[in-house]
Amino acid sequence: MKDTIMRFWIKRRDNLVTDYSLVGYMLSPNPKIMAHCDVNKSSLHVDAADRLIEKLILDPMLVGTTRREKLADLIDKFKDEYGEFTSQRGKFAKDNIWMVAAKQETEGFRWHAKYSIETTEVLGRLACLVLSKILGIGTAERNWKQVKKVKKGDRAKTGVDKTTKQVLIFSQHQMMRGALRRTALSTAGKLWDDNDFASMKMDEYCKDLEARVGDVDEPMTPTRIVRLWQERWEVPRRPGGKGHAQLLARMEKKYIGLKLDEMEKNWSIFTIDEVNFTGCRHKKFELRAVTNKYDDKKGETHLDNSDEYDTWEINPMTYACIAEYYKNVPGIDGVVCYQPEDDCDSDEAGDEWEWIGEGKAGLLQGKK
Repeated sequence: MKDTIMRFWIKRRDNLVTDYSLVGYMLSPNPKIMAHCDVNKSSLHVDAADRLIEKLILDPMLVGTTRREKLADLIDKFKDEYGEFTSQRGKFAKDNIWMVAAKQETEGFRWHAKYSIETTEVLGRLACLVLSKILGIGTAERNWKQVKKVKKGDRAKTGVDKTTKQVLIFSQHQMMRGALRRTALSTAGKLWDDNDFASMKMDEYCKDLEARVGDVDEPMTPTRIVRLWQERWEVPRRPGGKGHAQLLARMEKKYIGLKLDEMEKNWSIFTIDEVNFTGCRHKKFELRAVTNKYDDKKGETHLDNSDEYDTWEINPMTYACIAEYYKNVPGIDGVVCYQPEDDCDSDEAGDEWEWIGEGKAGLLQGKK
């Protein structure tokens, strides 16, 4: 597992090791990080600090000799202040501020805003500007996901200021929900569940699943996410054209191999094996599904196959039949189904529906 993590790190190192991350590492007030930095700091960190001082602190209106002299003064001042910061002397020779810094919940930029920005000329400003930035890939991806949730549908043209406020409110709501969930799990003595390990491709003993599969003959089944609604990309602007083949390939990738429950007659199980584009001009596609008794050699016209295949329109009824099958056998073939009300990134649904009873008769179609 160590080799796998190092391989991931080497692949992404150039995108992660930025001037902001290097200087943030230098200016963190956490005692453990400071001790680690004291041993591992190199010229790479020093050069990054010099570049950020020029970029963030130096007056951009200065030019020529005046600019170079001012930059030299700022860098020299920063080195003096950084020496006091790391040795906890001078302006930083106070026990109380380092007690606060040692707390796990202390945020670096807030600490510098309280204890260094007013007593230093360069270090405090630089630390606040650097440590307040979002650097982690996970945090950035979550932030972008929140922006996409806010700017969708009729709100796609929302202005920057309004979007920022809405994203902040939405993200705060999600953080509160997450905190409540973690509290509930910790009360029950469960800090992790199987899904957390599966997302990292590890088993319950923290062993790499791929490595474990290599020891046996059975291959690991990949997860197949299926969104049970007509996504926007499934409805072409016009029939035919250059994108026809690409659309067919995407449709086949989504639907071929899925199983569905007939939910009437004998409640037979069918497997989708073909996407029919005959009705593409009217944006009404059909899926052909067959039972395990269907004989390909005899074809559809043979009497023995008359009850072993059927055609299904792509509509809420078909999605309900697919959902019914995988509801009874969850996780089979690695298929994970999402319905319109579930939280799953995708284009908006073309149709929305809900259950009001049992079987096909229990479907209610229409915009909510």
